[in-house]
Amino acid sequence: MPKKIVTSSTLPKILRELDRWQGKLTWPLFCEHMAIVLGISSISKHTMYQYPVIKSAFKERQQSIRENVSSSPRDFTLEAANKRISALEAEVKRLEKTNNLLLDQFRRWQYNAYSQNLDMSRLNLDSPLPRVNRK
Repeated sequence: MPKKIVTSSTLPKILRELDRWQGKLTWPLFCEHMAIVLGISSISKHTMYQYPVIKSAFKERQQSIRENVSSSPRDFTLEAANKRISALEAEVKRLEKTNNLLLDQFRRWQYNAYSQNLDMSRLNLDSPLPRVNRK
């Protein structure tokens, strides 16, 4: 059975590297870079393409890089600051999109619960999680 490469612990790393990407962005270049970052021999485009989060973040980052290609500063500190700003802006866009999707999902759940006459006070969905007993 093949080893699962994209897990809950590696997905944030993949998205972070995608947010920080500078220069030409192609699937082969990105997959090669991620194989090095994750410490594996190789990772294919098809593996990455199976995850809609990675696929959409890749397309958004690629578009963002195309739009920002015109600005090329000469000062190294300014260049480093621009790289950091660009990475943070890409991360903010991705997180805002994720947040909007979660808000839409919540509204959908809220409407469906209302339409099925569920009494929210009886469901007690806001109760705190039980404490973990680590003894």
